[in-house]
Amino acid sequence: MNNKRMTRLIALLATTLVVFGSGCAATRPKEGAEPPQRTLESVGFQGSSIITDVSDPWEGWNRRVYNFNARFDRYIFAPTAEAYKRYLPKLLRMGVHNFMRNIREVMNVGNALLQFRLRTAARSTGRFVVNSTLGVAGLGDPATLMGMYYQREDFGQTLGVWGAGPGPFIVLPLLGPSSLRDTFGLGVDYVAWTELNIAGYGSWARSQFLFWPTLLYAVDTRANIDFRYYELGTIYEYIWVRKLYLEVREFEIKR
Repeated sequence: MNNKRMTRLIALLATTLVVFGSGCAATRPKEGAEPPQRTLESVGFQGSSIITDVSDPWEGWNRRVYNFNARFDRYIFAPTAEAYKRYLPKLLRMGVHNFMRNIREVMNVGNALLQFRLRTAARSTGRFVVNSTLGVAGLGDPATLMGMYYQREDFGQTLGVWGAGPGPFIVLPLLGPSSLRDTFGLGVDYVAWTELNIAGYGSWARSQFLFWPTLLYAVDTRANIDFRYYELGTIYEYIWVRKLYLEVREFEIKR
């Protein structure tokens, strides 16, 4: 491993330790400790059973990571996302969001082709071309107005289309719910993204102070997710999140 990669790894580990330390210093959120701010039905669990055939052999570890993620989200990530939405003009936020999605279209095209979904690949290609030109380098999203909707594809989905099962459920630090298959797919996507280095964006982003483009992408993603830990007011939230994640992934593979 060269010195530059070692420096990035040390910085990432140090940041994670600082976040973990700040989370431990704060009061630990507890499942069901606060009145529910939304009902189970409001997040799509109408008449659904929490009993499901799920492989979760590392549940003890997963729950600890889930609690860590909840602390990180409550005290750092969610407040940052809220400040981002409050203080940055909507037009600027939309430009950031559109640009990040447009850059990722290349990954969508590649995975769609690997899944033999030629129509999806053609649509993603069309979106990239239209938004990169008429949308001014992806800052706008005229492709959606033209009927070409965005569809995210990743290598975890590709493996699922090829017949690979999800394997054991995993909760990743900071990244949240996953599975053994999807975690492997995430690694493949990361390597592919690094090697592709689309228009030099990847190498440029990694060379920036505190990797701010990557942090901006993370904050923008969080700002567009309507989820808050422990708002359901139920001791079964971990089970619900696990069930919902696996069902959504199954839908994305079979659609």
